[in-house]
This record gives sequence, C-alpha cells and structure tokens, in this order.
Amino acid sequence: MEAHGMQRRLSAIMSADVVGYSRLMAADEEGTLARLKAHREELFDPAIAEHQGRIVKLMGDGALVEFTSVVEAVRAGVEIQRDTAARNAELPADQRIVYRIGINQGDVIIDGDDIYGDGVNVAARLQERATPGGICISDRVYGDVRGKIDVGIDDLGDQELKNIPEPVRVYRVLLGPDVGKTRLQTLTRKLRQPRLIMAASVTVVLLGGLAIWYGPWSIAPDQIGLTGSAKPSIAVLPFDNLNKDPKEDYFSEGITKDIVNDLSKFQNLLVIDSGSVSGDAGEAVSVEEISRKLGVRYVLEGSVLKSGERVRINARLIDSATGQHIWAERYDQATDNIWDIQDEITGSIVRTLALRITEIEQRRVLAKSTDNLEAYEFTLRGRALIARQSRSENFEARKLFRSAIELDPNYATAYAGLGWTYFEAVYWGWTGSPQKAVQQAHDLSQKALSLEATNIYGRRLLASIYNLRRQHEMALIESERLIAINPNDAGSFAQQGMALVWLGRPEGAILALERALRFDPDLPPHNFWHLGLAYYLNEQYDDSATVLQRNIGRKTDPFWDHLLLAAVYAQMGRKEEAARAAEAVRRIDPRYKRQMRFDQFKNSADMARVEEGLRKAGL
Repeated sequence: MEAHGMQRRLSAIMSADVVGYSRLMAADEEGTLARLKAHREELFDPAIAEHQGRIVKLMGDGALVEFTSVVEAVRAGVEIQRDTAARNAELPADQRIVYRIGINQGDVIIDGDDIYGDGVNVAARLQERATPGGICISDRVYGDVRGKIDVGIDDLGDQELKNIPEPVRVYRVLLGPDVGKTRLQTLTRKLRQPRLIMAASVTVVLLGGLAIWYGPWSIAPDQIGLTGSAKPSIAVLPFDNLNKDPKEDYFSEGITKDIVNDLSKFQNLLVIDSGSVSGDAGEAVSVEEISRKLGVRYVLEGSVLKSGERVRINARLIDSATGQHIWAERYDQATDNIWDIQDEITGSIVRTLALRITEIEQRRVLAKSTDNLEAYEFTLRGRALIARQSRSENFEARKLFRSAIELDPNYATAYAGLGWTYFEAVYWGWTGSPQKAVQQAHDLSQKALSLEATNIYGRRLLASIYNLRRQHEMALIESERLIAINPNDAGSFAQQGMALVWLGRPEGAILALERALRFDPDLPPHNFWHLGLAYYLNEQYDDSATVLQRNIGRKTDPFWDHLLLAAVYAQMGRKEEAARAAEAVRRIDPRYKRQMRFDQFKNSADMARVEEGLRKAGL
C-alpha cells in the first residue's frame, strides 16, 4: 500500500559495523581503507548477494542490508563472521577487520532505495549489543530461524535498547564449525587462508574417535556482561564445615561445587562460584558486600555437618536487595540420601526464582553419575587432593579414584579424576614418562565421556590435554562443547580463552578469560597469566601489567609472570621497571637464556611480538 508516496513491507534487516574503525584509521588510514574495500569485495558483498540480500547503503565502516528471508539474513551473517574470523587468523591485530552484526525483522518504510522505521532502529541497537565477531538477533528473528540453521542460539533475556521504548528479547548466535560450504572455501586460491575450524573438525574424528556431534558447540567468545541481563544471578558461597576438622573440608567443598555445577547448567540462571570472596583475617563479609563485588541479586549460603552415617545441611537463599531470606531449609538425613538433598536444594532455588525449566531439563541437569555413596566420597576426596597441586597428594588422589572405580566401574567422574592425576603429573613434571602419562590421561578422558558424554570433568580434561599437546583448535572445540553443556562454568571459559590466546585471537581470549574470572575470581594463577598475555598481544599494556603484578603475589614461582612483565614494561617504555622484572627472571633462573621461546603460538607474528618486548627488556 502507498501513502504519501511511500510504501511499507515486512523485511529482515541486518546492521553491520566494523569494530574499532576509528582506531584502525588513526593508525593506518590508507591501509585500513584498502583492507575494508577488499574485505567487502571478496567476502561481505558476495555473501549478501548469495543469500538474496540488498545492500541499502554503506556508511563508512557500517552497512545496512535488507533481506526478504529472515533465514537467509542469518545465514549471511553467520557466513560473514565465520569467514572473517578465518581470514583474520593469519593477520596481526592492527590489520583485522572485525564486524558486529545485528539482525531484526520488522515493518519498514520504503523511500526510494532507502528504508526507515523501528525495524531498522532495532537492528542497529542489536548490532551495538553484539560483541566483536558476534551476531545478536531479536525474538522475531529467533522464532523464524529456530531449527533451520546450523548454529546454536543463546537467550540473553529482555534487554533495554537505546531509544527503543519497549524491552526487546535478545538472542546471541553461537558461531559453530560450518558444516556446509562457505564462500571462503571457494576463494582458497585467492586468499590462501586455512579453514582452522574445519580442519579441527576432521581431526576430532581422526584423533578423538568422536563420531557424534552433541550440538552447536562452537560458541564465539562474544561475552555478555552479567549486569543488565534479565536472567536471575546468584552467587554460591562455600558451605561452612561445621565439623571444624580440616580433614573433613573435602565434603563441604565437594557438595558446594556440585551444587554450583547443577545450578550452572540451567540456561536461564547466571551462577558465580564466589569462593574467593572473604574479608581480612577471616572477617565475615556481608551479603550486601558480596552482591556489590560480584554484581548478583541472590546469594546462597549454608553449612554441612557430617557425623557417622548422617549429614545435616543448612541452606539459605538471600535476596541481596532486601537482605531477607527468601528460602531456607535444613536437611538431616542418612548420608546415602546426599543426592536427594543436593537435588532438593537445587530444585528449591530454581522454583523460588521462577525459572522456565522443563521436567526433561531437570532430569538432565540433576542426573548423578553414581549411586554408590562410598565411590562418591572417594571422588570428592580425590578432587580435593588434586587441587593442592602436591606430588604426594596427587598420587594419593590416584589411589582414591581407583578405589572409586572398583566400587563403581561405570562412574565417569572417577575415570576423569584418575585422568587428571596423570595430566597434573605431566604438567608439574612429576613423571619420567610424560608421553605415556598424557596418553593415559587421554584414554581415561575418553572412557569417562563414553560413559557420560556431558561429564564436565572428562571434557575439561580432554580440552586441557589438547592445549598441552599444542592442538589449540581442538582445545577450543572441547571448551566450547563444555560451555554448551554448562554455560556458567568458569573453567570452560578459561580454557576457551587460553586456546584463543595461542591461536592468535586476543580479543576473543580477553572476553572469555574476563568472563571466567567474573564467574570465579579465584581461578588458578595460570589463567591470570594467560589474560596478561592476551592483553599484551592486544596492546593493552596497562591492563597486562596490572594483572601480572597481582598474579606475582599469588604464586610461589612467578617466573613466567616476571618474564612477560619485563616485555610489557619494555613495550611501554618504562625501562627501570622492565630492568627490575628482568632481574627477577635471572634471580629465579640464573641459567635463563633467550632460547626460551613462546613457541606455542600458531602464528609466528605473535611469537615475534613477545620476543620483541623481551629484546627491549634485555632478555
């Protein structure tokens, strides 16, 4: 219909924008324009045309595109982001063209070749919500594309968008390995770019024997913040051990961790393991302070008292906005009912917070790996011993996991725990046969996953093994599978970040590692070091120095922190501080020579960047 010379029609609208365009132009104006033009001609425009899109207008670093099909609009966006990521893999950070994309469906006003209206405005705001390399879509788009494209989609909840009067439900497209033909494959000769993820997918089948894909695993590390989300957020405090015997800590710690893991699997709940929140010299920290530090609405606290064959657990859910207990319960039962207690705590929380969960999802989340209480206790004790990173306690843990397997030969977590003992022995140099130990760890991870495909300990072990073997594409795939299983697991995001660092994707690594530390600020120190390395590669030297300095105080052997810190200070021109860091390196290892390389990088340019800083620091 026409009115005042204008027409209306229902369209799918894509808004795309280049991240950091002003910074790129300031650094290299002519080069940036040339790269942007080449990118559009070789990737962006052909993808739009192939999916029957029309470029309405180009706006410097942005583009507005109209499609007649919502499905084709999303497919075009996915193709653009995948191929852009593959093209960028071999480029230094200051030469990468990275897009944010927003896609909406709505009624638009046609004025000549241009389009206007709320549908266009919402697409632009969705683009602003997407993070580098990511795609955000509206609920109208989600309703039409669900089940029709080869990607996963994550519900981010209702979002307030700038200048949009009503909240919009926003979804994030999870950019997984492409199972179809992409434009980049047809440009192989011209672009000479490897398809990293496709190669990794083939390797999974050849090396891992994983013939089944369990879902849209490959989640682009386009992190969303925890604040501003419509999802309820909850911090789980460590349950107090009322036995007052440190030897019994493993039991309360294990129960706390399992409750965190159970809650974390619900897509509609944001969960933070807040074990690192404490006051000075054991001083209690208020719920309000915890909420302020972690940015959460709810806090779960409790205690455990184990006596003989009985266990008493107290649990309280507190609304930090009011300080009121909105749910509390005491359980006093035989220890063989421990799983029922954990399930009741988890179920009560999700019911209290009125989450939209199905009975099927509850059964999946709350399923237990074993019905044997003694095997479960052996496994809890073994996990606690591994965490201490001691050679003698590692071997003691190995005995406990074997005992658990004897009691229940189908206990997946016990096999994964046993595999972790071999992995840790290699990682910390406690074995004279590292290759054999790595293979044992790998075999045990496969055994665990054959018994329980979604076992987080087994899959996390497999991701760590791949990182250790410098198969970082494989580690990335495994970490992303973990995130799909448990979207709030700090360790999974940390491993995703580490893989991205070595793959030369520092922006994504920073997002993943920062999110990991948001979920669990007390992650092992090597995660902080990798974040410092990602900041360094992204030329965020101040941030890198800050995180490395803090990490030095947390470690007994901060050699690598001082080494990287020397390069950071040298790049900043802070010669005296670089010299002090270099002196610390030589003090820790008097035999240090420059043959020590950062040779885990996939791209030689990244290794050269670090070595440049070390040279400037005299190392």
